[in-house]
Amino acid sequence: MNEDLSPFFRKPGFDGVVVSLSDKRWYLRQWHAHDTIEINLILRGSGHVLLENRRYPLLPGHLIWLWPGQRHVPSDWSSDMRLWIVEWKPGTLARLRKARRWDRPAPGDPVIPFCRRLAAAALHRLDGLLAATAALSRPDAFNRGLEFALFALWDEFLGAAPVADCAAFHPKLEAVLGLLADPDANWTQTQLARRVKMSPYYLSDLFRQQTGLTIPAYRNRLRLQDFFRRFQAHPEIRLLQHALDAGFGSYAQFYRVFAAALGVPPREWLRRASAAPGI
Repeated sequence: MNEDLSPFFRKPGFDGVVVSLSDKRWYLRQWHAHDTIEINLILRGSGHVLLENRRYPLLPGHLIWLWPGQRHVPSDWSSDMRLWIVEWKPGTLARLRKARRWDRPAPGDPVIPFCRRLAAAALHRLDGLLAATAALSRPDAFNRGLEFALFALWDEFLGAAPVADCAAFHPKLEAVLGLLADPDANWTQTQLARRVKMSPYYLSDLFRQQTGLTIPAYRNRLRLQDFFRRFQAHPEIRLLQHALDAGFGSYAQFYRVFAAALGVPPREWLRRASAAPGI
């Protein structure tokens, strides 16, 4: 079993990745940014993508563009989520901007929400295009397919309907997310509320409305991320030890949170991962 094999690993000679996400462990990625363009094309399920200062809702047909340098993280994705994630190598944005310089919105504009809902026919076309590109094993053919997909996705995006519910984060929520990102701090909800000068009740309500998660659920999400990092580095260590080291108070709590997030109990997930080809 090779737990270090990431679906987002770009093979030598390949200018990007086209991933049909199936291992729900990868839905739990931490806050991150990269120097590539990324799109999320939702086929099934629901959830959100949180940006530095905005939330994008994810529903079937939604097409999301994430630009280089934007910090983002998946949030509250349903267990039946199925989507395409595509990443292009650095430098692609300049090429897209040059070729589509008259388009409005312009590619990569940091103040514009880049979430739109595709019509069924457009979703079907892009699903087939990405499936065909992902199946190409020769770098030259894959790279040509990836280039074609870039412009096809962008042009379909421009013709799609904007999604209204792309709310910007409240500045106090941004401050709380920054505080929770410190793995060595163990803020209580009361302490967080006092730090940003809100009542615990209003902070809790604001957090749930804007992230789609409660504060305890968000903390558990961070613990799961830490668990998978530890497990990938040392798969020989018992699950319980990794769970406790990641901040879970007991195996029962870890079991409950893990099963709710991934749809299967920890040991069942491990059994399936061990049996899966290439994992």
